[in-house]
Amino acid sequence: MVTIVLRTLQKSFGALQYPAYRWLWLGRLATSATFHMGSVAQGWLVYELTDSAFALGWVGAGWSLATLLLSPYGGVIVDRIDKRGLMLAMRIGMLLNNVAVGLLLSLGMIQVWHLALSWFLTGVFGAFLLPAQQAMLSEVVPSHALMNAVSFDALGMGLMGILGASAAGLMIESVGAQSVYFVVAGMYLIASAATWPLPKAEPSAANANGVWSDIIEGARYLRSEPLLLALIALGLVRVFFVMPYTTLLPAFAQDRLGLHASGLGLLQSANGTGALLASLLACYLGDARGKGKMLVLSGVIVGLCLMLYVATPWLPSVLLFLVCIGGLSNLYLVLSSTLILSRAAPIYRGRVLSLTMMEYGLSPLGTLPAGAIADQVGVPWVTGVQGAIAAAVFGLVAILKPELRRMD
Repeated sequence: MVTIVLRTLQKSFGALQYPAYRWLWLGRLATSATFHMGSVAQGWLVYELTDSAFALGWVGAGWSLATLLLSPYGGVIVDRIDKRGLMLAMRIGMLLNNVAVGLLLSLGMIQVWHLALSWFLTGVFGAFLLPAQQAMLSEVVPSHALMNAVSFDALGMGLMGILGASAAGLMIESVGAQSVYFVVAGMYLIASAATWPLPKAEPSAANANGVWSDIIEGARYLRSEPLLLALIALGLVRVFFVMPYTTLLPAFAQDRLGLHASGLGLLQSANGTGALLASLLACYLGDARGKGKMLVLSGVIVGLCLMLYVATPWLPSVLLFLVCIGGLSNLYLVLSSTLILSRAAPIYRGRVLSLTMMEYGLSPLGTLPAGAIADQVGVPWVTGVQGAIAAAVFGLVAILKPELRRMD
């Protein structure tokens, strides 16, 4: 029995045997906490200031706009320069951004446009930071440990989703929203410190060409890889029809369930709990076969769960479906990231990963119409229809694209 347990632990946490990955994971853990805490604080503040689901959408659009415009450049830069130095610079920028919002809140000067600008700057920094972090995974672990490393990253995100979201809700009610932003700044300080011990990741592509030449070259490469294109297209479906439910969650919590900040944190924590459970499963699976089949199946089921989540007014049922949505969404991200990292050629990896980031820049095409329509007909109708569309599209892809289902 002891031997079986030890083998299971070794299989589930094998990526941690690599020292550089441990430092990378620590930094990612801290930044995962910032995402969940900042999401609760910003969503609550925007809805408190405006009482509008549409405002939740347009404030979030600043991040998306920055991501859309800068991600192609981010991918080229990731392929051209030392990834460690780039990560450090972007994390320091995030730290200063959160300190500024915390000070505005402390002085009673905060306005909605401040939050929109802050979120725009978060998108600017993220357009370079996120592909650099993802590409760095391939630098610190061998290929056979890649899915385990991606899964362990997702495990940290799930853990921080539970702790960070709940803590943010409690801090807003007990201390004030400014405390959340100062704690987030502290987490970025930890992440910056964890960046120093990482090895320098030398450029994987020559930089003799101009930036636009490198972008065009990356696009030509992607056109020659139809399975990579299919994975990116499915990512767009997720951005348009699955992700908007997170933006509308503050409105759903208040208008449908009558919850306050701590209740919103509880809903966010249910998402994080599902993500944590799915990440533990993905860690155990290791370099499992059938990744493509699991990917399309998770997309179908998450769409169905979105429909069920908004169809019930009973809080325990809502929490259960949010656990399922968070878990399936995290499993999808692990599978998609692993397949993209393993299939993309190293010299194009940063540019391919930047396209997955660029998808998030298109999220206003889902969140803004969803917020505007939700102000008229309610969040449940909007989220339910989007879930149905997502389930239908993933189901069609599973039928019409058998080579995607066979990806390992």
